Amino acid sequence: MQELPDLDQADTRPVHQQIADRLREAIESGVLAAGAVVPGENTLMARYGVARWTAREALAALAGGGLITKVPKVGTFVRGQRRLERRPRRYRRRKTAAGPFATDARTAGMDPDIEAESRVIQAPADVAERLGLEPAAEVMCTRYRFLADGKPVQESISYEPRAITGGTPVELPEEGPLAGAGVITRMDSIGVEITRVMEEVTIRPPRPAEVVSLDIPSGVHVFDILRTFAADERPVETANIVIPGDRYALVYAFRVTEDSDDPVTT
Repeated sequence: MQELPDLDQADTRPVHQQIADRLREAIESGVLAAGAVVPGENTLMARYGVARWTAREALAALAGGGLITKVPKVGTFVRGQRRLERRPRRYRRRKTAAGPFATDARTAGMDPDIEAESRVIQAPADVAERLGLEPAAEVMCTRYRFLADGKPVQESISYEPRAITGGTPVELPEEGPLAGAGVITRMDSIGVEITRVMEEVTIRPPRPAEVVSLDIPSGVHVFDILRTFAADERPVETANIVIPGDRYALVYAFRVTEDSDDPVTT
């Protein structure tokens, strides 16, 4: 690769941040392409005259942003930057049975797959509150893991009140003719018209189990999304969604209005 540029002597930021920026620029410009070997600690130490800890911190900053990944006993490499996009238009009534995730993946040129397991449980307190249910009311709990081109990109736990879906053809979300169709399509089929979606998005470090199940590199944080579907004011499904920050781009669009704070998705 071309030699990394000098540091700016007028830049007052910590040196490890400046080195990370030089590497980031090389990655984003294509000088360091996906799969390319990233200069290691010894190379950075020699190039910039810094201590090992400084070089290590620079590389850690890139790993935390999902730009590079370290393969033990092999080296550090530039990660592929193809990401799925999560846009508001994913929540719309569809003419086909393809669900939102499958559509996201195919739009990105990737092959989708879904692993799911459902069982009836008593709603945990927070879930009962989000769904407006009595404590310990029965819900169908479905655990999902979503894969694109065979690689995990998302997992979630969905809860649907048995009072709504129990005994219907869509009681088990991933079985029957509407398997994989998405919540809106499934609820439409039993006469429940979803009119609102609310998402609360936070960012946090991954939990140990998530690191394993989603194959999350060291330093990468996750989007933690609490999503609730409602038919008018009645909640009909809620989910805890976890997405590694290096797998998805969350893209939102809102219409500016004079008299309403409600977002209009596009």
